[in-house]
Formats: sequence, C-alpha cells, structure tokens
Amino acid sequence: MNEDHLMKLPIEIFVTIFEILLYKGKLKPKFMRVCKLFYYIIRPLLYRCPKLKATNFFSFVETISNNKTIGNNIHILDLSYIIQSGKNAYVAKLLKRSRLNLEAFVAPQTSFGLGPLIALKNCEALRILDLSLVSETLNLEELFKSIKNLPNLTHLSFPRSSIEINDFESITWPSKLSFLRVSGGISDDFLYHSNFPPTITGLEFAHCPYISDIGLRQIMYRYGMHLKTLRVQYPMPGLRKSTLDYVFQYCPNLITLEIAVDYVSSAFFDQGFLRYLEYPRPLKNLYINSSGMLGTSTKLDPIDLALALNEGRLPLLKNISCTAKLGWDPKSDAVTYIVDELDERQGGLYIGY
Repeated sequence: MNEDHLMKLPIEIFVTIFEILLYKGKLKPKFMRVCKLFYYIIRPLLYRCPKLKATNFFSFVETISNNKTIGNNIHILDLSYIIQSGKNAYVAKLLKRSRLNLEAFVAPQTSFGLGPLIALKNCEALRILDLSLVSETLNLEELFKSIKNLPNLTHLSFPRSSIEINDFESITWPSKLSFLRVSGGISDDFLYHSNFPPTITGLEFAHCPYISDIGLRQIMYRYGMHLKTLRVQYPMPGLRKSTLDYVFQYCPNLITLEIAVDYVSSAFFDQGFLRYLEYPRPLKNLYINSSGMLGTSTKLDPIDLALALNEGRLPLLKNISCTAKLGWDPKSDAVTYIVDELDERQGGLYIGY
C-alpha cells in the first residue's frame, strides 16, 4: 500500500491505533514528526495523562504556561512523584490551565496551599481529588469551600497529615460524592458533627491517630446501611482490639471489606456478630491484614471462617486475600475447605507475604 493510499484511510482508524499504542505504553512523541495529521492526533493523546516527575516538571509547567490551549488536553494530572516543597504557585498554574477537562488530580507529596485550593474551584469536570500524599497541614474549611460546587466530584481522599477545622457546621459536601478516604488529623468530633451524604458508598480509614472506637462505631451505626465498601487499615491506634466485630451488623450491605486483625476478636466470624439476614449477605471480597505484633497470629482461626461459609452466613463470598502473618496453615483441613468452597464459587483464597 503506497503512502498516498495510506493517508486516505479514515481518521478514526488512526485515532484507534494510536489509542491502543497509548494504552500499551508504546505511543512515542517521535510519531508526531511523520506528518501534520499525526501531530494533531497524537498531541492531545500524549497530554491526556502526562508522566510527570522531578526531572521534567518545570519544563512541563513552562510548556503549559506558554501555550494556553494545550492544557485543555489534560484529563488526568498525577503529581505524586513531585516531592519538592514550595511548588504551590506551579500547582495552581497547572490547575488553572487544565481546568476545562481535568477529571482526576493527585496532589504532590508536600504542601497544597491556598493558591491550588482557589484554582480547584474552577475544575468543574473533576471527578477524583486525591490529597492523600500531602504532608503539610491543610485547612479543611478552605478545602470544602473549594469543592462544594464541583458537580462531578465522586472521589475524595483527605491528606495523610494534620488538618485544621473549627467550624463543622460550615461543611458542605459535594452532591455526587461516593467515595471518601479519611486520614490524618480527623477526630471523633469531625465524625460526630459532620453529616456525611448518603451518596457515599465507599469509606476508607487510614492513619487516623485521633479516631477512637467510639467515633468509628458511630459512623458505622449512622451510615453503615449505605456502604458497599469499607476499608480500615493499620495503624489506627485509637481503636480497641474488638472495634470491628460489629461491622457485619452495622454494615450489612458491604460487597468489599478490608480489616486489620488487630481490631477484631476471635469471635469475628461467630454467629453472634455474623447473623443471618432476610436476604443473602452480598459480601464478595474480604481482605484481612495484620501488623504482625505479638498475639495477632492466633486471633482468627480459619475453622471459624470455614464454619461461616459452610452454614451459609457468607453465601456470596468469592475472594479472600489475607496475610501470612495470620499463621494459617495452607495444608490444614479448615484452609483446604475454604479453598475448595471458594473455588466452587469461581473465586479463591490468596495468602500473601
């Protein structure tokens, strides 16, 4: 096929080919040199989700600053590899330039100051806001002012470090928020005074030193019926050794559950907590982690889980992933039964290290 005939192919075919190459990580900037058509097709694809790190960050900011339209091609802006401090002005500039079509934003590993917060207000297409890597103090009141009018925001992750907030009544949640990752300086007072929207079906807790078992149980009691996903990750030093025993009672509609064995008792799978429902319990995915500290390796016996499966208390459970720190013997009768039962359900048991 000669070159003239090749260029008469529909543009949609070229777009599809380049999108496949982009997905496989094989789309190269040098392809833009072939012809003007390739240049105009490939450029927005390359800028859709730029691969940014410390070595190319400043040149990228300069390029976006000098070309007012190229930022419109950015849909995903991941700054997780940017670790230098004092870059609030650059982050704010990137958010301003990419505000038209930006759908997902991951903040850098340092600060996220007033400039970026103000710039967020105009990112109306934003669906995912991940601040989990921000290490400096963030004013939560200013954050909620910035995101309250974002009509498409569905996923929000709080910073891992300190958070400032005094006026709980001023909090206005985004109307479509469905996932919330709680971390950092969030306290029981925040959980108690905040009216979480019923649209939240996914809730995750990680590195929350000020949340106690009372605060977590309060949230599960008030909003557990809405939750489809709940993850409670280690460490949570304010929780007791049996805080999560009630998770099946407060959150009966969970599809995915992640726990740390540090916060459950040996009765976690017993009928007293895992009671029968009027409908099949929908739980499909169970993740069990452990700190590995003294006493945690004997807290959950696989025989209790095997009985729960055998007696139909977890009829839809398919996938279990647990740590080897639990001390489960893969050759024991109980573990063998669990493996066979999950295999019949087209699932499986994975024990990781």
